[in-house]
Amino acid sequence: MRIVFDGRQVESLDPKIARRIGLGADSPVVEGVILSADQIAAAAARRYEISFGVVGGVAATIVIVATIMALDYEPADMVVVGPICLAVLAAMGTGLPALYRRRMAQMRDKTARRLARMAPAGTAIRLDAAGLTLGGCATPWSDIAIEAVEIVTVTVSDGDDDYHVEAVVLDVRGQPVILDQGMIANGEVMVDKALRTLSVDFPGALTRGA
Repeated sequence: MRIVFDGRQVESLDPKIARRIGLGADSPVVEGVILSADQIAAAAARRYEISFGVVGGVAATIVIVATIMALDYEPADMVVVGPICLAVLAAMGTGLPALYRRRMAQMRDKTARRLARMAPAGTAIRLDAAGLTLGGCATPWSDIAIEAVEIVTVTVSDGDDDYHVEAVVLDVRGQPVILDQGMIANGEVMVDKALRTLSVDFPGALTRGA
């Protein structure tokens, strides 16, 4: 079994990182469908719009409050404060949309690379006690093995970095099948179930290498 950490294959996973990777609650049956690039982009756009809206709202509130305080304390200071506040608001008005477009472009590029190695969008996937069914073709767990586990770092602004399994590459009767949690509806639960079913000691199994 290969371990790919932040895009680079490693011999083993640091035990400290392994301990940070957990599995969610088990489910007897997990069903999902491979999403299209447009579906993934639409979901990402909603997340970005909310996050950028919050940032922009907070920043605008701070600027407005600062302006009001300046007016209240010393109206003459508005000769200096006023242009500064206008410049900040103008920078936000151009900077945040530009950042949004850049993030969306990066996300689309990454999505295209991740989807390119998977079955076509709309393909149904089911994991249950018997095995894996991909597009109507069922394979028992006895004919499936984990070929690779792909782990990524999630940067947390107010604490230690977090880590999660982004994708699992399965060897299904000699053919690769990728379960990428971000590219499949219910993908996170699906990846967890595959790891739980095929790994004897997760995440400890990840430290043993191939």
